[in-house]
Amino acid sequence: MNLIQVIYGTNIIRIEESARKMAKDFLGEIDEFSLVSLNYRETPVENLIEEAQTLPFLSDKKAIIVNDAYFLTGAKTKSDVEHNIDLFIDYLTNKNDDTLLIFKVFNEQLDKRKKITKLIQKEGAVTEVKEMTEPEIRAFIIDSLNEENMNIDDMALDMFLERTGISYSNVKSELDKVVLYTDHTITADDVDDVVSISMEQNIFKLTELVLNGRKDEAVKLVRQLILQKEEPMQLLHLIISQFRLLYQVKLLSNEGFAQDYIAKNLRVHPYRVKLAMREVRKHRQDKLEEKMVICRNMDYKFKSSYLGRNTLFELFVMEI
Repeated sequence: MNLIQVIYGTNIIRIEESARKMAKDFLGEIDEFSLVSLNYRETPVENLIEEAQTLPFLSDKKAIIVNDAYFLTGAKTKSDVEHNIDLFIDYLTNKNDDTLLIFKVFNEQLDKRKKITKLIQKEGAVTEVKEMTEPEIRAFIIDSLNEENMNIDDMALDMFLERTGISYSNVKSELDKVVLYTDHTITADDVDDVVSISMEQNIFKLTELVLNGRKDEAVKLVRQLILQKEEPMQLLHLIISQFRLLYQVKLLSNEGFAQDYIAKNLRVHPYRVKLAMREVRKHRQDKLEEKMVICRNMDYKFKSSYLGRNTLFELFVMEI
């Protein structure tokens, strides 16, 4: 295994799992002496290098996980310490210890213009942790359940994804809940009983109800969200974002572009585009434009009206 590893992406949980697995594969058994975790924001480069060059105590091998290694990105981030990047470059260029360094980068891309990034790409190994696709999430759910000697029927799996979306963190936490709740085969009733509906899916459901004229159900859902302490202003902005997505998907699909192209062009997950395409087929483009105008006007009212935001939001749902 290359002793300089970089794992980057926006899915924090998957990055952490990947780093932990990489360390375990290298060390065999993990203990408090063999695996060290440091934060780049808080640890000077000199200390990091000293730790890497210090022989492991009561262990044959040593690994260091460097959290939030933002120096490999273009982000301008404040740090608690000053870093000597030239010293770090010199160390990595002439690394002669046997310590595994794993840099975790919570960013969708690395800054390949930087000298240190070019060096690590040359001397080390770089792994991008991408968001999982719908088939990958489905396979992950089934494999995870198989490890627990459990399974899930097709209707329940579809319902599970409708509630959680394709967010890995949502899927993982909700799967843990339903595994504890069910003995062997997970059914739609089990999912309905214990799986929470993600905010993203609630917003999609809300826009779907609005577009299909089911205003009473939409208001009921709004009241439920407000009871859950969701801020009306935040809900409004999420709805505006969802209508913008629907409108953009409608435009691009009318031009004949496929789902994968639209997702890449709009920089959203293909599963969101899949759901949006399913919905926009039912509606004309001018109807979606009309909704966008109402959203814009309501955004202005929220910032200028004397009425309470909860009341304004219900009025907005009735109007839109």
